[in-house]
Amino acid sequence: MSIRSEYHPLKKVVVHQPGYEWNLVTLEHNMQEKYLIEDVLFAEHAARDHAEFTSCIKHAVGEDSVIEFTEMLSDILGDREIRSDIVGAISALEGVGIKTHDLLLSDEFCQHELAEIMIAGAFKPDESENQGYKVLFPPVPNLLFTRDIGMFFNDAVILSHPAKSVRRREGLLARYIFRNHPLFKDIEIIDILDDATSHGLSENVHLEGGDMIALDSETLLIGCSERTTETAIELLTQRLLTEQVTKRVIKVKMPANRATMHLDTVFTIIGEDDCVYYPRYFSEHESSLRCDCYTYELVNGRVKLVYESAPFSLFSSLERLGYGFNNKIPCGGDIPHYQTREQWTDGANLFAVLPQVAFIYERNIQTIKAFEKVGYAIVTPKEFLLSDIDTLDKTLITLSGAELSRGRGGARCMTMPFDRRG
Repeated sequence: MSIRSEYHPLKKVVVHQPGYEWNLVTLEHNMQEKYLIEDVLFAEHAARDHAEFTSCIKHAVGEDSVIEFTEMLSDILGDREIRSDIVGAISALEGVGIKTHDLLLSDEFCQHELAEIMIAGAFKPDESENQGYKVLFPPVPNLLFTRDIGMFFNDAVILSHPAKSVRRREGLLARYIFRNHPLFKDIEIIDILDDATSHGLSENVHLEGGDMIALDSETLLIGCSERTTETAIELLTQRLLTEQVTKRVIKVKMPANRATMHLDTVFTIIGEDDCVYYPRYFSEHESSLRCDCYTYELVNGRVKLVYESAPFSLFSSLERLGYGFNNKIPCGGDIPHYQTREQWTDGANLFAVLPQVAFIYERNIQTIKAFEKVGYAIVTPKEFLLSDIDTLDKTLITLSGAELSRGRGGARCMTMPFDRRG
């Protein structure tokens, strides 16, 4: 079980199909800001489109490749002690009373039902369509984007500590899964929240998976963004380098904007020589938006800054280390208007299931045209499901995603790989 790149053939990935938690989301009283979304999803259509996405992954790399977050949570809830611990932790986090606490510990719900309640924050007292939900605490709709709950890198899992309160329960549930599910019994766990707490820094430590990108086994990129803090990066870099999990860490300093909340909203890798990027953040001249980089390595047993890219871009830092990317595909093509528009709809947030075989939303038309210019075949999910995987080369699968994209995340956001070949 190991992740050493963004593009080697996928073996296992964690996803979460949007469920009834989305039916509990409203946008009144500034709920957009609370839930980190711009619109409400048509949950049933979003689930259908997500199922199409995961069907394509299974076609590419095997039926057992896709692991549902809810099912893993359900698995560990079969242990009464773990169940008690999780219920206690959620009760404390959400500030619920003893009545709700005891209800969750009772035998009223099976494991799977309880897992769904822990995500949706509600249940139906009976199966009647006319019966409303009994709400216990707020839903966590952003769990659709499993990328942010952690990052598998080399032979370890790096646990996230979300920046926004609405995502804290996701992080809590993920911690229990990674520490207790038999799938991960032999994996090394890196939890910088433990380090931060011991140093009295926990309030300043926020880290999300969308800000971590594996160039290869020796180099990890970490975005310093709206969602990931300098303090978190310092703590993580110290752990990764001193414990020799990797050779170097490159901190990518980004403007803290909602539109570009994570590094993977402006840059993703889909092959050894292929990446997609948002041009405005990679200019050598537009200093207010440029992503400056800081490279850290272990020197004589101490973590040292060995290279600072400013006033140059991320690509300058990568080229210095031998990562040339011969195919740099601009999100939105060559026209600034389309670049900004399609970055917003996740045109730079692609997910590679095989080298040079990746997913993108079909609405990002100019980005797709840019891929065609460098020789990529463009196929629909239905066409992909009929394809011969052994003959695939340079292929972009266009997901419908009309509802999924409303949640503010693309194909990479919706996946957390934990095993790739190579």
